[in-house]
Amino acid sequence: MNRIGLSTVVVAALAGLATAQVMTITWDVSDTGDADGVLSPGESAVLTMYAAMNPGAVGFAGSIYNIGGDADWGAGSIGSYTNLVDSLATGPGDLNAGNFITGIESFQLPPFFNPSFDASNPIAVYQIVWTPADYSAKIVSFGSFDHINFDVYTDTFGSSTGYTGEVFPGVIKIIPAPASAALLGLGCLVGARRRR
Repeated sequence: MNRIGLSTVVVAALAGLATAQVMTITWDVSDTGDADGVLSPGESAVLTMYAAMNPGAVGFAGSIYNIGGDADWGAGSIGSYTNLVDSLATGPGDLNAGNFITGIESFQLPPFFNPSFDASNPIAVYQIVWTPADYSAKIVSFGSFDHINFDVYTDTFGSSTGYTGEVFPGVIKIIPAPASAALLGLGCLVGARRRR
């Protein structure tokens, strides 16, 4: 390859790197108790899906997707599920057996038509409150899947482009409270002494 050909390849490769457009989907895990993201008896998980755009452009336009998880996820119960970006009022999707939520359409109108446009980056897109079937020690996995699009506005009038999606699952840690285990142990010890 001659010097001109090599230069052309290098410039094209650098241009490709410079124009990489990625939307990264991640989950924040909190809870209804001490908000440490680790469930102990009586707590429910508060799960918020975020979309981060690189480069940021004008802001999040939309994505269509489903949410589901493993067997422990399916055994628990969903107290609420909310589409946080819903300009078209399509709702939160359909809750199915096994806690699969299908047909979610997170979308917002562009800033020119939408005084409530959320230009946050990352932007909170979806939220679920989930309670486990039991509080035995385990790690529960869940996440979004089957994304049809990862669209981002490139101007305030509604021009958009599709980004490449990077989708990461979430995990919920369930740990029985040490204090509860200690009290249970103490109760057993007292009961054993009374029987003697």
